[in-house]
Amino acid sequence: MTVQSHSFMTDADKLAADRMNNPRATVRAIAQEVCEWTGHSLAAVMGPSRLAHDCRVRELVCYIAHRNGMSTPQIGRALHRDHSSIVSAIQNERRRRGEA
Repeated sequence: MTVQSHSFMTDADKLAADRMNNPRATVRAIAQEVCEWTGHSLAAVMGPSRLAHDCRVRELVCYIAHRNGMSTPQIGRALHRDHSSIVSAIQNERRRRGEA
């Protein structure tokens, strides 16, 4: 006996469902995209570098990750920093953008 499988979802329904269930971006994925856009090294941004241009890119990563709903401790764990450093980074980026 052959069992027929019927799909009640159209191809358009499947595409819409895929868009709704996309996994949240990770801090690393955000950092990688920002580094590609800015031309900075991912290792420098994710690492211990304290150079001004690396810190500014890192602050942008923190800002974007926080706007995507990630908590400051979660961002801090990914970047190997404490949450208060992340709060400061987000505030700096907001000031730069004229939001605060």
